[in-house]
Amino acid sequence: MSNSETVPVIRVAIAGLLAWLAPGLGHVYIGERRRGIILFVTIALTFWSGVAIGGIRTTVDPDHRPVWFMAELCAGGHALTAWVARGAFPQLETGTDSSKPFVGNWVSTDIGVHYCGVAGLLNLLIIIDALARADTALPKRRTEVNRAPGGP
Repeated sequence: MSNSETVPVIRVAIAGLLAWLAPGLGHVYIGERRRGIILFVTIALTFWSGVAIGGIRTTVDPDHRPVWFMAELCAGGHALTAWVARGAFPQLETGTDSSKPFVGNWVSTDIGVHYCGVAGLLNLLIIIDALARADTALPKRRTEVNRAPGGP
């Protein structure tokens, strides 16, 4: 692989990693700032609305909702922050069995889990979009730079 082929691969990898870490950051990295900000706000509001509706202890629960947790992990930094914050809250009831999940209002818990899971899955689409745009953005810019000011 030549040096000119390595640069786009690294650019695509960085855009994908940044898009996972903070939704929209991959788009900001490739020069689409407005799109990146809109995507970040949308995913952040969706994810944290789910946490607000369902509660942090029951919404981000890898032990009792592993499939939903995998979907939530696609939201990257939001899910990791919620997971760490979840561990910071002690059990509300004393003498409860830690192997059983803390059960809140099951309707609001399910709604919160679905919001967070959908936010993660939407971010998966955003990651794929950032990867595709990073792959095609570099050649376009390279040809625009190489054109003469008065040329075709």
